[in-house]
Amino acid sequence: MKTLELNQLYNMDCMDGMREFPDKYFELAIVDPPYGIGHDGQRQSIHNNPKHNRKYHARKGWDREMPPPEYFRELERVSVNQIIFGGNYFVPMLNCGTKGWVVWDKGQHGLTMSDCELAYTSFNCPTRVVVINRIELQRDGDTFHPTQKPVKLYEWLLAKYAKSGDKILDTHAGSASSLIACHNMGFEYIGFEIDRDYYEKALERLEAVKAQIRF
Repeated sequence: MKTLELNQLYNMDCMDGMREFPDKYFELAIVDPPYGIGHDGQRQSIHNNPKHNRKYHARKGWDREMPPPEYFRELERVSVNQIIFGGNYFVPMLNCGTKGWVVWDKGQHGLTMSDCELAYTSFNCPTRVVVINRIELQRDGDTFHPTQKPVKLYEWLLAKYAKSGDKILDTHAGSASSLIACHNMGFEYIGFEIDRDYYEKALERLEAVKAQIRF
């Protein structure tokens, strides 16, 4: 029996969390799981152009390994459709790895970081490119997660791939950008974050947004 409530962020293992829900409970899962490439920290760097600056993030070791195949099977069980950032790392574990992809062009080319990121989608549609500059992270406020993505990126995904009334799942909520986008656009959601430090900061960020008066 489902005991978890919608519109909440939970500090728990997403595998335990997903088992609480029946098949296809969520219409859409938008997730950004560990890629297994060791990108769980970041060195500080200062540039002449402030928008290229990078904050220091301590390494925590959570990106040493990618999720096991069981994670993807459970994700597919509990959601009708999926959008998976870093899908290029997971193709052997995806049932339909050749369907419509999303290319996030970060709008900052030729730097030490990749010009873009790839997200797999389960939708049978053409590949789409969305240009959203990483400078949006500064507009979102103080960043605290090394793979934090702009709220605006998630809002674009929701506008493109979700329908009114859809319930959204994020198994690796991180900074809660996805959940903030859901709140902003009126979607019900569930988020899981296993790291206690990230969870507490993400919850504070999410609750601050929810407390704002909207006109």
